[in-house]
Amino acid sequence: MTGAGSVDDAARSAARVRPRPRGETGILVGLLLLGACGESPTAPVLVDVALGRIIFVTSEAFSATFGGVEGGDRVCASLATAAGLAGFYRAWLSDDSGLSPSTTFTTGDTPVVLTSGVRVADDWEDLIDGTINNPVVVDERGDQPTSVAMVWTGTDSSGTATATTCNGWSSGSGASSGLVGVFDALDVGWTASRTAPCDQLGRMYCVQQ
Repeated sequence: MTGAGSVDDAARSAARVRPRPRGETGILVGLLLLGACGESPTAPVLVDVALGRIIFVTSEAFSATFGGVEGGDRVCASLATAAGLAGFYRAWLSDDSGLSPSTTFTTGDTPVVLTSGVRVADDWEDLIDGTINNPVVVDERGDQPTSVAMVWTGTDSSGTATATTCNGWSSGSGASSGLVGVFDALDVGWTASRTAPCDQLGRMYCVQQ
């Protein structure tokens, strides 16, 4: 397992490069970062953002009453548009009806990258194998959030739904709970770290389709 210092270093490196408008070439990032839990260090990453699918953590944090998976999708679309990111975005969320990234997301062999070009996963299968290459520590504007590391997901590391979703993301009660990740994790904790009361604030992950 990678130590805390390595995760912190990865987080700082992942946030270092500022984004440019999508479609503009030349955003090539060379990094050598340690992987998670038993992974070898990743090869130097050279990714053109225009050739990858962007993933970001939201710049805003929310209670769990954001209106289900569809409400999360609307949040992602609004933030991406405001930041000038092209394409269609879905929230990395699952609910009690069975909606989940594994059933609604575009899959395939396209790399998943931050807005800075840093590679989070080599492709869909790499994204859902239990570890990611670099933490999702950059928001839609290219900034690194400095507080509220908790991210609402309701989703396990394979991209499938769990039973803990704050009543389908409709409950803001402290008596209900939802599965959360933490945005600076490299292991399964990036999406499935623990459960949290639904009256707390959490961010979302948004993934380009």
